[in-house]
Amino acid sequence: DITANTTWTKNNQYFMTGFVYVKSGATLTIEPGTVIKGDKLSKATLIVTRTGKINAAGTAAEPILITSNQTADSRAPGDWGGIIILGNAPENFKDTTSLSPLTIVQKDGVIEGGVDNAAGDGKFGGTNAADNSGTLTYVRIEFPGVAFQPNNEINGLTLGGVGSGTTLSHIQVSYSGDDSYEWFGGYVNADHLIAFRGTDDDFDTDNGFSGKVQFGVSYRDKTMSDIAAGGASNGFESDNDAGGSTNTQVTSAV
Repeated sequence: DITANTTWTKNNQYFMTGFVYVKSGATLTIEPGTVIKGDKLSKATLIVTRTGKINAAGTAAEPILITSNQTADSRAPGDWGGIIILGNAPENFKDTTSLSPLTIVQKDGVIEGGVDNAAGDGKFGGTNAADNSGTLTYVRIEFPGVAFQPNNEINGLTLGGVGSGTTLSHIQVSYSGDDSYEWFGGYVNADHLIAFRGTDDDFDTDNGFSGKVQFGVSYRDKTMSDIAAGGASNGFESDNDAGGSTNTQVTSAV
């Protein structure tokens, strides 16, 4: 776990194993040009908790690369987990606490992918639409999307309750084994996103996501899809929630 401000520098290569959490009050800074490789066996995943931050500001000349640790000739979708960023912005998960009278209350979201733990590091959501989880710019995420268990995969870039104070720009997710990008609630805006040869959906919005995405490009490979596993590989998929409820806030992605 990253529990204090930490910097990963471009003069090193980093080998990430298991679930790596950026915890309360800590900021993980990643220098331009840094290379990080995720371990396949341990389903390496970087999780920025809703009280942590990431400052991954690459440049066009020196993007940050997060990729598979497999050899170059054996890399494949789902070689490692991906990046999960969680925040304190609103989402629409609800609980029914009473049937008579009907009482429905707001609750925390729990991000998919099996990364929640006893400390609640997989929970997200709150009341701060302008919450700031940090910066992700000029970042390439390659061969992510491991299946934690059937129908419970980790996406290339997963955003849960991320607020509009967060910066997401110039990101490419390549060869994801699940969705390239998925938003669960939140108000974060993003621009210049590339989904390259993903297996499942390219852009997927759920649970009240109400941000904007500009300049999203998808490049599909007809030999790669989720159909064989009983799913559907969509360029853009949007739901209010998995059950199709009318819970507020209603998903209103632009």
